[in-house]
Amino acid sequence: MTFRQAQRQLDCARRLYNIPLWSEGYFDINQLGHAVATPNESTSIDLMEVADQLQQRGLSFPVLVRFPQILRARVRELCQAFKNAAHKGVDQVKHIPFYPIKVNQQRTVIETIITGSEQDIGLEVGSKTELLVALGLLSQNNGLLICNGYKDRAYIRIALHAQRMGIKVFIVVENLSELLLIKAESEALRVAPVLGVRIRLASVAAGNWQNSGGRHAKFGLNTGDVLALMKTLQTWRKPAWLKMLHFHMGSQISSLSDFSQGLQEGLCVYAALDKRGFALEYLDVGGGLAIDYSSQQDASYFSRSYTVQDYAEAVVDNINLFCRQNNLDRPIVCTENGRAMTAHHAMLMTDILAVDSQSDSLEPAKTVSIADAELQKLSVQVRRSLAHLNALSEAEINTLEQALHAKFLINKVSLEERAWIESLIHEYKIALVKNRPFDDNIGSDKYYCNFSVFQSMPDVWGLGQIFPVMPLARLNEVPRRQARLHDLTCDSDGQICQYALDGGVKDNLYLHAVEAGQAYILGFFLLGAYQEVLGDMHNLFGDTHAVNVEQTRQGLLLTEIEVGDCADELLNSVHLAGRQIIAACNRRLAETALTGVHKNDIINEIKDALFGYTYPDSIDRPGHRIKS
Repeated sequence: MTFRQAQRQLDCARRLYNIPLWSEGYFDINQLGHAVATPNESTSIDLMEVADQLQQRGLSFPVLVRFPQILRARVRELCQAFKNAAHKGVDQVKHIPFYPIKVNQQRTVIETIITGSEQDIGLEVGSKTELLVALGLLSQNNGLLICNGYKDRAYIRIALHAQRMGIKVFIVVENLSELLLIKAESEALRVAPVLGVRIRLASVAAGNWQNSGGRHAKFGLNTGDVLALMKTLQTWRKPAWLKMLHFHMGSQISSLSDFSQGLQEGLCVYAALDKRGFALEYLDVGGGLAIDYSSQQDASYFSRSYTVQDYAEAVVDNINLFCRQNNLDRPIVCTENGRAMTAHHAMLMTDILAVDSQSDSLEPAKTVSIADAELQKLSVQVRRSLAHLNALSEAEINTLEQALHAKFLINKVSLEERAWIESLIHEYKIALVKNRPFDDNIGSDKYYCNFSVFQSMPDVWGLGQIFPVMPLARLNEVPRRQARLHDLTCDSDGQICQYALDGGVKDNLYLHAVEAGQAYILGFFLLGAYQEVLGDMHNLFGDTHAVNVEQTRQGLLLTEIEVGDCADELLNSVHLAGRQIIAACNRRLAETALTGVHKNDIINEIKDALFGYTYPDSIDRPGHRIKS
């Protein structure tokens, strides 16, 4: 293969797996045909080299791989986009990004974000526990904190204590009942609170998360409640407490026009509050900045039709125009775009355990004489088409399969006859695959992957979300297998049915044949937002191993290695202690005639399983414990 041909194949792979669309420049393919992470123009991390190092360190697949350099780059990109937008206009609009830690509550993720830019980055919390996380991770000298969610007396007191510790805290009123609690505790602690108010917009952004906005939204005050809040604060002579207006259009907003409409509505409320003597300083426009998961632009809820810069300019330009027209001071703009900050930085690596191939020839059944006249005629058609590769229609193939099934059920077809006709149909479909390798109408191979959809990609099951998937090697070869990925769980939903592919969405993924004795490793991308914190324990598959990977001048640096769950931890979570299992097994063994040595061997292997990885060992080691 010439250099030009090699480059052409790499470009074909980039287009096939939509890499330029979903990666936003953070992933690519190198000359070896390996997938690479590219946090910046001068850094390239070979993902196959990462996989090799993980194996050398004894970490079996699946492994969640985080790239802190990408996380920092995403934070800087968002901050820079708002700076660029502000510099376009005469009037400067200051921007403060807040990270909603519900998106990914891992310590290393939060620490990387709040130190990922020279600009101050705040945290947004929605519960007492998340508030405690923020207290443990915000800077000693300063810090910015938005407290959302429903609040009891303890939540409010901790927020006020945080203010006493030097953190700038905005307590956002989500319902009127919170206001009385805030007043009582602020007086008890002698701390003047800094309040925000969340309003419920009528504007709705289309998508899976549209219930975040609209009149039926879970959170926020309606118009009457806002008027009641203003009256209450004025009665208390505390209008100065209110400093922030907050609203949220929804997550993953595909079209900027939806966002602009909601922003206009929020600005009208901002102007009304200002007119009534509330000198607000901050406008929290919430999140919504989308990720291009499916590479369909705004034709899908899992895509988008704009850039980060477009989003920043829409926010800044709309605010500037509105404030200029209404003679208002420019507020400090706060955003809560956790998905956009985190999605790119994490991916899952795992191997293929087995393939149920529709593309390989089966051992043909012995030629038999078909007694049934209808089936005889149909099978002759298949044999002739197979010999001359004359394409039968899908309807004709379906007719043969249905007739075969129906006649077998009434005992008019023997097992031998059924096997022979099925082998003919199978051979014919293989011939079609070889001539039309990317035809979605021909069946797909089942590739069984070493992971749980419910643990690592719960939004695939819960929302039908699409995540980019591709092999980490052999990207310089044409993939000729149509595949459907299945996980390890005993659940028919444990599969991925749609794939971002070839500029759109397909029912099958194009992969290479898995060679005997060779690992075939896949990468599942854009998993940094929500997936890790929402994962469940279906079939008691637990958290995967996780690791941070960075490229330094000395080479790859693997840090923050978190060993995944062992079976004993999962059993404890369902209130079954490992010692109970050992005791039960010892009682059973006591009643056998096995020798003491054999009994000990059995118990030791059960202990190895209790303290081993919940996933199959890709390194193929007997009884490997990951925890003691």
